[in-house]
Amino acid sequence: MSDEEPVTRTRLPRPTSSPEDPQPGRNPILSGIGVVVVVAVVIVSLLFAANRSDEDDGSTTGDAAKTSAAPEPSSGPPLSAAQLPERVESGVPVGYPQTAEGAQSAAANFVVAFGSDRMFRAQPRTAIITTVTDPTVRDGLLARADQTYRTQTTTFGLQPDGSPPKGQTFVCRAVPMGTKSVVFGAASATVEVWSVGVVGLAGPGSTKPVAEAWNTTTMKLSWVNGDWKLVEFSQKEGPTPVSGLQDPSSANDIAKADGEFGELRHAR
Repeated sequence: MSDEEPVTRTRLPRPTSSPEDPQPGRNPILSGIGVVVVVAVVIVSLLFAANRSDEDDGSTTGDAAKTSAAPEPSSGPPLSAAQLPERVESGVPVGYPQTAEGAQSAAANFVVAFGSDRMFRAQPRTAIITTVTDPTVRDGLLARADQTYRTQTTTFGLQPDGSPPKGQTFVCRAVPMGTKSVVFGAASATVEVWSVGVVGLAGPGSTKPVAEAWNTTTMKLSWVNGDWKLVEFSQKEGPTPVSGLQDPSSANDIAKADGEFGELRHAR
């Protein structure tokens, strides 16, 4: 195999409908350091909570630790149907092959799901976590996620149900830039996902303008009932490119783009 870094292939989703046009107005200059910190807090606090609940178990990581990671090819023939997720449940692609590429696809799509605005609403959050996690850690992760995201709704000025204030649009997305297979075994895998996230309120008078944050998420997965499921994960900042080459768009443009462009689904 080549020693080159792997390349993530993406599949475009079906178009989504446009939102109602928000009231006109422009965001202030993005000084979003505080927002970026909050982005990290949202995800990291949840992820490390999951780690703590299972750090004494080790049952799913033991096999993986015995298997050295093999470098993945950077290019190749088009993906066959057998390499793609089989279906979508709770808005998350599921049904991955029991391969290193399948584990990378699962990890990338789980990052997208956990970094979406759906996680700020109770019902979609429960459905996402139930869909993607190993049943042995599910209850603990659900409880911690509920606590974390309830706190963050206040931080971002959202309503208790996760909806934004009238006249504003809540934007929250994570976009994987690439994946790396760290460790792979038939029963477990560890994958790193480099991604950029955007989060904030787009609209007149917003005190939390939409800003970006770059992170690398490490996901530990287990093979459960014929699919890859999340066991635990952690996150660190970066690698972060230089910002400021472009002027920020208006709040109206950001809100419009959030409604018109669907989330990407990723497949290796």
